[in-house]
Order: sequence, then C-alpha cells, then structure tokens
Amino acid sequence: MLNLIHQNPMYRGFRMKQKGPQIKHLSFADDVIIFTSTDRHSMKIIMNTLKEYEHTSDQLINKEKSHFMIPSNTSQNIIDSIQEVTGFSKKDSPITYLGCPLYIGRQRIIYYSHLVEKVSKKICGWQGKILSFEGKITLIKHVLQSMPIHTMFAISPPNTTIKYIESIIADFFWGRDQGKRKYH
Repeated sequence: MLNLIHQNPMYRGFRMKQKGPQIKHLSFADDVIIFTSTDRHSMKIIMNTLKEYEHTSDQLINKEKSHFMIPSNTSQNIIDSIQEVTGFSKKDSPITYLGCPLYIGRQRIIYYSHLVEKVSKKICGWQGKILSFEGKITLIKHVLQSMPIHTMFAISPPNTTIKYIESIIADFFWGRDQGKRKYH
C-alpha cells in the first residue's frame, strides 16, 4: 500500500536532495519508517493509507509507539499541524532503527556511543579473567570485531569512533600497568 502512495499526483514526498529520488518508507518486519514532506495533504494521504491497512489487515497501529522527527528549526505551527493530522508525538533525533542511529543533520560522535559502550562492556566482563595473548586475540577477532559490523555495513561511523574502539581493544590486548598503558 505504501508503495502506491507516490502514484498519487497530490502526494509530495521526501527527498534527500532537491533533484534526488523520493524516499517513501523503510520497513522491517512490523516496523515502518515513513518519509514525507510536511505538506498537510500528503500527511492525510499517508494517514488514510494507514487506516486502509488497519481495516484490511485487522491490525491496529499503536499511536503511542509512533513518532515523527523533524529538523530542530521547524516552526511550531508545522509541528502542531503534524501532531493534529497524525496523532503521533514528536521525537528528538537520533532514534535507533535496527541497531543504527537515524538522525537529522550532521553526524555526531555521541550518536555512536552505544557502539563504544557495547565493546567496553564486553571487555569489562573479561578484565578479571586471566587470558593468554592467544585467548585475547580469539576474543578480539571473533567477538569484539564482529560487534560493530552491522552498523558499519549500514552506515559509516565517524573515524573518531572507530579509532576509539580500536584504542579500547588495543588496551585490552596489551593491558595496563598501574593505570598506564603498557608499551606495545
């Protein structure tokens, strides 16, 4: 149903660039992200499509779990209009979708803190164990380096984040001596 929205001549979709392709939606299982302009008529077309889906499938859309994201400089009139038409609440950027941060604007290191935190938590669990260099290498190659792969395939984290993860892994491998890094 969402694939047919762009055929409606009254629908104004979302474009990343002025002459770029229209992005309509992303979906995975029962999660859907819909992209649209703030045109009131376009939002009504989407809401009518969602109502038609509810009627056809006998599944209801949970409006309490449904949100919209807009740039921070959007006027309050547009925000109120979106809330009135959709019944959804505004959510600030970033949100996480399938483990990847979705945000409006430029990339920020803080959006990838969950990735660094996951690696750090794994290492903290291993710190107390006595591991040989071979054991550490195995854990690094098969556990730590595979953790951020999904995110890195979907999007490119900032180089600072990647270097910080590499630093954490190097500290785990080589160890610390009285709070200072060991020579390596």
